[in-house]
Amino acid sequence: MLGVCLLACSALTGCDPFSDVRAGLNPSDRERFDRGLRAATPCWSCHDPTGDALKIGPPLRGLFGQTAGFVKGFPYSSEMRESPVEWDENTLDRFLANPQWLIPQNRMIFAPMTDARTRADLVFFMGVIYR
Repeated sequence: MLGVCLLACSALTGCDPFSDVRAGLNPSDRERFDRGLRAATPCWSCHDPTGDALKIGPPLRGLFGQTAGFVKGFPYSSEMRESPVEWDENTLDRFLANPQWLIPQNRMIFAPMTDARTRADLVFFMGVIYR
């Protein structure tokens, strides 16, 4: 819902919570960032986009470089907590492509993202805002 509100705010009023980020990107990367933002919007129903709140899913701030199950206080499955997966562009892409393949029996309730370009744009967006 927050993602929809952010997009609506941007479209209707010119408010852009990512304007500083966009300003530092070249035109091609700005387009990728915007496509990634659109792909990320459904994620925010379960994950806090600011990275602060525990929701159905864990917050994502600081995701890159962390080991799976890194958020203290979040009730991960034992498989996620015990996973050796370290989050980077490659592992995130593989997880989004098929969460149950990369970390079997994790609790991610999400259909695999089969479109490679959408995944790449989402991973790019997340890399820009969650590093």
